[in-house]
Amino acid sequence: MSKNLYFGLGLIPLFVSLLLTVFILIFFKFLPPQLPLFYSLPWGEAQLANHQQFFIIPASITLIDLINLFFIWHLHPSQVFFKKLLILTSLIATLIFLITFIKIFLIFA
Repeated sequence: MSKNLYFGLGLIPLFVSLLLTVFILIFFKFLPPQLPLFYSLPWGEAQLANHQQFFIIPASITLIDLINLFFIWHLHPSQVFFKKLLILTSLIATLIFLITFIKIFLIFA
């Protein structure tokens, strides 16, 4: 795989993150003031997050992707397996965060 293909696949999570951010900004006024986001915490108020905290999802996608792209750019060209693994990790993490975002939003749709 060429560097351009890695770069192109690496842009998919960043594009999804941008779309989620725009989606949050557009539908900000239609969402309730608090959303359930922290499901690992005990049931109740502790699970709720305000709108600003909801940006954790696109920020996490961006952070994971940028870290993986950084490592891809610094790997030796012969380490194709690890480059593919990092791209796949970014794409899977993006998919998981996207599904989480959609499930949370569909609660209030």
